[in-house]
Amino acid sequence: LLLAGAAAVTSCGSKNAANDETDSVEAVVPLTVEEFLAAEFTDGDTVTVEGLCSHLCKHGGTKAFLTDPDTTKEAQWILCMATDSIGGAFDPTCPGKVLTVTGTVRANTASVSGINAAAERMKAQQEAGHCDSESKAFGTINQLKAALDSQMAVNPADTTLVLGYYIETTSYTLPVE
Repeated sequence: LLLAGAAAVTSCGSKNAANDETDSVEAVVPLTVEEFLAAEFTDGDTVTVEGLCSHLCKHGGTKAFLTDPDTTKEAQWILCMATDSIGGAFDPTCPGKVLTVTGTVRANTASVSGINAAAERMKAQQEAGHCDSESKAFGTINQLKAALDSQMAVNPADTTLVLGYYIETTSYTLPVE
C-alpha cells in the first residue's frame, strides 16, 4: 500500500577549535505531505514533515492535521498528535500556517471490533460537537469497514488493517513572522 521513501539529509562542516578538525553535522530536509503519505515506515521511526496546518482540534488542540500547502490539490491529511514534549497541545495559531513537525511515526491500525467501537465513539463525538477531521486522515468508518472486509476476503486470518501512519509530535516549528 505504501511505497518506500526516506528523508534526505545534507551535511555541513563546522570547525572544532580545539583540534581544527571538521565535524559532520546533518540537517534533515523535511518530507512533504505527499512524500510522507507515499513512504513505508516501521512503527517507531523518527520523521520530519512540513505541511500546511489545515485544522487544529478545537477540543484541547491535541490534534493538528497537515496537508499539502498547495490548496488547489485534493489532498489527504496527516494526523499529528501532541505529546508532553510540546506541552500537550499545539499553538492555537497553527491553522493556516506551514508547520515543520518532528516526531515518532505510529501505525494506525484497526480490527473489526475496533472499527465497530470507533463508529460508536465517532457517533457520540459528533453528537457532542466534535468534528470528523480524522476521517480525512484515515477514511470514513464505512471506507475502513470495506477495506477490512476486502482484506479478509483474501485472507480471513488477516483481521487487522493498517490505516496509515500518524506522528506523535516531539517538536514543531511555526514560520517566523
